[in-house]
Amino acid sequence: MSDVEEEEQAPEAAEEKKKSPVKAIVFSAAGAIVIGAAAAGAGYFLTPSSQKCAPQPAKSDQEDIARAIPDDVAYVNLDPLIVTLGASARSKYLKITISLETTTTSEKTLNEVIPRIRDTLNSYLRAVDENDLSQPAAMARLRSQMLRRLRLVAPNAAISDVLITDFVLT
Repeated sequence: MSDVEEEEQAPEAAEEKKKSPVKAIVFSAAGAIVIGAAAAGAGYFLTPSSQKCAPQPAKSDQEDIARAIPDDVAYVNLDPLIVTLGASARSKYLKITISLETTTTSEKTLNEVIPRIRDTLNSYLRAVDENDLSQPAAMARLRSQMLRRLRLVAPNAAISDVLITDFVLT
């Protein structure tokens, strides 16, 4: 072909491409579907499980849960502890109230060692840095550390859990 013939065919090919918007429409629609599906999937999977529709437990399930809690659970409530945090701390004091979960048979033993328990808790809490107390995961860490220490102090008391009922930084 000569240069003249190619120049004549080139404008015709360009016109054919301009006349065919079907491909652009198909790709746009397919892209919109993919983006919509991705958004719907993200919305479903990023929603907390408590907000999703879940069947309510049947009466028998609730009875099983009630039976799983032992009958011999007892709680020993300690008087509030007020701990000085230190001179460099923004908050000067920590006021904390704790309940100890035990069994009814171990309750008397636990009540006999309350002064030692209070001493152990005071010693531990005075050593905790104020920045550690203000972090979101602080409560879980405090509970586990206190439980570990209290089980060493009162091994025969069968402490099963430490419950923090009040926690105030002032």
